[in-house]
Amino acid sequence: MQTQNKIRIISVFLLCFCSLFISAQNKKDSATTITPSITFTYLNSNDTIILSANIFDRKETGIFAIKNAVIEFSASGDKKTQNLGQAKANEEGNAVLKLPIAKGIPRDKDGKTTYTAKFNGKGQYQPALGTFTAKFARITVNFSKEDSLRFILVTATQIDHNGAVKPIQKEKVVVYIPRLFNLLKIGETDLDIAGKGKVEYPGKLVGDSLGNIIVIAKIEENDVFGNVQGQSSISWGIPKQYYLAEKPTRELWTPIAPIWMIVTLIIMLTGVWAHYIYAVIQLIKIKQISKKKQDSSS
Repeated sequence: MQTQNKIRIISVFLLCFCSLFISAQNKKDSATTITPSITFTYLNSNDTIILSANIFDRKETGIFAIKNAVIEFSASGDKKTQNLGQAKANEEGNAVLKLPIAKGIPRDKDGKTTYTAKFNGKGQYQPALGTFTAKFARITVNFSKEDSLRFILVTATQIDHNGAVKPIQKEKVVVYIPRLFNLLKIGETDLDIAGKGKVEYPGKLVGDSLGNIIVIAKIEENDVFGNVQGQSSISWGIPKQYYLAEKPTRELWTPIAPIWMIVTLIIMLTGVWAHYIYAVIQLIKIKQISKKKQDSSS
């Protein structure tokens, strides 16, 4: 009887120990496991699709990018999925894939394509997935003159699942020109039933040395088309003039001293050193004369 009780006590002890060990191991595994997140953006620019995925790990202390993660991109429609390629995340966790528009990209019955950015996981990093659905669209930019006024003309079209080109109606298009660090908004327009709109050119905008200026038209963060942009250039800008940098003048308050001050300093230093040399020569002569007197007296 006592033997059975001992066996029971030992069994209960072993079960408790195993459960504690398994619990501690699970906590350790969960602590070392990283579950990343992906933010996925889509841009259709001048018939080039730009897919951007940012992979990161969100912690209580902040958001940390995951470097060198390989992101696989794909596109799918109703029944077909097509691999588009892969890209490696940089130091900021951004993986970018650029691909030209191809007729083979699958679409669903509404003409939309679902783009997917997938990280398969590696080591302590768990898999992650990001998706974005957009309908292919195109924006063209042209220019016209009416009397003394200049206009920027934008035309936006979409392609349905049958490949037919149709106008985009009643969407807002914002027009920008690129500046040194960002884009400068110069106007916006609402598309008509023909998918057209126009913005008056404001004038007095500085272009390059030839007066060329780039105009960018955008449909931004649209629920159907995503981000779409088109651009074109025209020589309506004011030519930028390049000037040689002014050389510093020789003034008392400039880094380069005036000529008269340099000459004066040279003369003063020459006089000082001349006095030193003269004094040394005189000391040598005095020593020589005293030595001769000592020799003659002896």
